[in-house]
Amino acid sequence: MAVAFRTAPEVLAHLSRWHPNLATAQWRISSASDDSYQCIAWAMGRTDRHAWPHLDYWWFSGCPQAQIPEEAPLEYFIEGFSVLGYQPCSSKAYEVGYQKLAIYANEVGVTHMARQHLFGLGWLSKMGDYEDIVHRQLDDIAGDVSSGAYQYGRVVQILKRSLWVSLIKGCMFRCTRSSWKHWYCRVIRPSWNPRRWNM
Repeated sequence: MAVAFRTAPEVLAHLSRWHPNLATAQWRISSASDDSYQCIAWAMGRTDRHAWPHLDYWWFSGCPQAQIPEEAPLEYFIEGFSVLGYQPCSSKAYEVGYQKLAIYANEVGVTHMARQHLFGLGWLSKMGDYEDIVHRQLDDIAGDVSSGAYQYGRVVQILKRSLWVSLIKGCMFRCTRSSWKHWYCRVIRPSWNPRRWNM
């Protein structure tokens, strides 16, 4: 596991190559760079695995898996996350008592998932093997839908579940534990200063 604390300018210089909208967006770092998990696992509230519907990764038991990782269709993620109580919905707006996820895809398949921040204060995204960031808008990390562009493409589906279901499934505890882990990282590295929104 490789963990690294990078400054906001360093992170922006790196991520803006694939996510050009970040250059003018409002966002902040919420965790150190950590390659032990990625965005799909983070959408589940996990920081201990890589999750994807393919044999090389962890996935929900009994749910379909893609032959080629890059071509995992939206339906596989909808079915997989239904195990955690998520169902498709049509609105990205914050709703009291619910958690929401956004699924991004390009022309060949799903590329990324973001989790709505508490009280709808932006969206949480694990940027590949790098940092978690909080971005104000879903479009802040959207991009070209061409697979050759190596960008996240567009939001193609919103999922939601009630906080009650989250509590029953044990996800609430995992999400809280992960949040405390990231908070502790910020405390032990105060000079890192990830709280500042970048303009």
